[in-house]
Amino acid sequence: MMNLFEYEGKKILEKNGVCVPNGFLSKDRIEELNFPVIAKAQVLTGGRGKAGGIKKVKVKKELESVIESIFQKTIKGEKVQEVYLEETVSFKQEIYLSILIDRNKKCPIIIASRQGGMEIESVPKDQILIIEINPLVGLQDYMIHRLSDFLKIDDKKMYHFIKNIWGIFKNEKANLIEINPLFLDKNDKLVAGDAKVSLEESEKSVDYLLIERNQESFSERCKLLKAAGVEIGGDIAIVASGAGLGMATLDIIKHKGESVNSLVDLQGHVIHNLEDAKALIKEIKRLNPKAYLFNFYFQLASCKVLAEAISSQLGQLTVPIVIRMKGLDMEEAREKLEAYPNIIVEENLEQACESLVSLRRGSKCLLS
Repeated sequence: MMNLFEYEGKKILEKNGVCVPNGFLSKDRIEELNFPVIAKAQVLTGGRGKAGGIKKVKVKKELESVIESIFQKTIKGEKVQEVYLEETVSFKQEIYLSILIDRNKKCPIIIASRQGGMEIESVPKDQILIIEINPLVGLQDYMIHRLSDFLKIDDKKMYHFIKNIWGIFKNEKANLIEINPLFLDKNDKLVAGDAKVSLEESEKSVDYLLIERNQESFSERCKLLKAAGVEIGGDIAIVASGAGLGMATLDIIKHKGESVNSLVDLQGHVIHNLEDAKALIKEIKRLNPKAYLFNFYFQLASCKVLAEAISSQLGQLTVPIVIRMKGLDMEEAREKLEAYPNIIVEENLEQACESLVSLRRGSKCLLS
């Protein structure tokens, strides 16, 4: 899985006929910009707005100092790699729109809301529309009509827009395209105000990497340990053996109303190497998750390696840790893990997610 910076995601959108605000990286043709502009830190983690990574610049003379202040920031452990400057949009409405793979339903889904500009988890469920797309038949006209009716957007405008987004999703092998906010501007044009894009890693997708990756970011530190990780910014760290298991776990946790701190795919190296497994868990600990959920199934590797790494690195913590595991030496691994009062081992994924949510809500009640 390859996550793109906003600037990179918007370049893909623009190339495929989606309207985006006029903008440049801070080292590019900024003299062509019309003020005011928005200066945006380019990081792969969430929460940049709250961390001061997005600032409005009213006049040109303020620009240099704002860019410098943003470049000096470290947001959730990730240094700012670039600053993207974008002209402001006069809008009538902010919308939330995304297409993603739902691993539980085993199909792509559209998620939409008239309440854009905020986290979708904060929006009441009765104000969210979810449309499942059968991957064999693709996006259908009746779905677009339903979407435009729900969002109160002209059918023709929505048809053109969502067809372009769906085309990108299919052709670029995306896991996620999230536009939040999607503006309806004063000229009744749909404009992508932000872009969060995640693609399957391939030779083609590498061409979209226009900004140098920060070797100190969580994702890059995981790569050095031959694992794949992404920081998301919520509460629960999810560690799984395979992207499919990881995304299925993430979907269930979010469905239960919890937020995800980070998502890590163990891949094939650390599951055999105790020291690297410990180092990977240390990297996750640096993100300060409020709970951990491990979901792994090993056909060849021993469960004892990861059990030893988990117990040594997390066994003394006070936060809840729930593990669902299957594979070689499972009973010995379980015995070792269950010696720690903060670690629970469950038989299946649904039980593991339910246990973690119950523990989290129980601890919140105690704190209140």
